[in-house]
Amino acid sequence: MPIIPTTARGGVITGWGTALPEKILTNDDLSKMMDTSDEWIRERTGIHQRHVGGSTASLSVESGRRAIEMSGIDPLSIDALVLSTTTPDRTVPATSARVQHELGLSCGAFDINAA
Repeated sequence: MPIIPTTARGGVITGWGTALPEKILTNDDLSKMMDTSDEWIRERTGIHQRHVGGSTASLSVESGRRAIEMSGIDPLSIDALVLSTTTPDRTVPATSARVQHELGLSCGAFDINAA
C-alpha cells in the first residue's frame, strides 16, 4: 500500500529576473559586413536587431540578482538553484556553480543542459 504524505510540499516563485547583453547588432550593421540588407533579413526572419555578447553565467547572475531583489528574500533561504541552458560557458565546472558562488548562495546547484 502506498504511503500518502500528510503535509503538502511545493515550490513557490516569488521573484524573477531577466538580462540581455548590452551590445546590439542591427541588420544595418550586418549589411556592412556581408552582402545583405535590413529589408532582406526582415522579410525572411522578422528580426531587425539582436543582443550579442555576455556569457551564460554573467547573464544568469544579473537576472538572479534581479529575481532575489524582486522577491525580497534572504539569498540564504533559497533551497536550490537550477540553471537550464543549451549554451553553458564550459562543460566543467557547471555554470550553475559559478552563478551560485556569485550570488552568495549556500544551496545545491545544478545545470540542465538538454532542456
